Amino acid sequence: MGARQSRVPYNQWDLNRLSQTTGLDPDQISEIHQEFKKAAGHDGQLSMKEFSKVYNRFPGAQRQDSRYMEAQIPRIFRTFDRDGTGTLSFDEFLSGVVMMNHDTPRRDRIDYLIKQNNSYGQQYGDGRIPYEYGQEVFQRLNDYYGLPPGMEQQCWQQVDVNNRGYVTQDELMEYITQQEAYNQRFQY
Repeated sequence: MGARQSRVPYNQWDLNRLSQTTGLDPDQISEIHQEFKKAAGHDGQLSMKEFSKVYNRFPGAQRQDSRYMEAQIPRIFRTFDRDGTGTLSFDEFLSGVVMMNHDTPRRDRIDYLIKQNNSYGQQYGDGRIPYEYGQEVFQRLNDYYGLPPGMEQQCWQQVDVNNRGYVTQDELMEYITQQEAYNQRFQY
């Protein structure tokens, strides 16, 4: 959840925690990485067309109607292409794998991705979510849950009630879990 430059690269992710969150063991994650590299080709990025060929590796995707999944691909792709390049890096792709794993509780998936991609909180060690990153989190969640764009500011004002310009991870997660719109479940 953030621009590519500020993200922690895949090779620095906590693979044990990633394994717990995705439901995939480290060998499966490595296998997905190899498949991603093969599908992405020389540029190391997946286009939407390439993504549509590998999305079935998402946990739970095999259990869904293929026509339904095909219709969801553009929304899913847009959600994880946060820098708007029209391609997915492996880090963005892996974030999608985490978010779409409905075998893991939603709160755990969202919490993990926010922590993993919060470069500000990692840099300063306090886990704060600054305004800019909070906006990205809400934009991504709104995209993922198919909500109309432009609600990020309103969501932020509701969670940052003290107008500090930052919130804690716990405050953000408490807000997210209380929002009905984020409690819907797309079936993948």
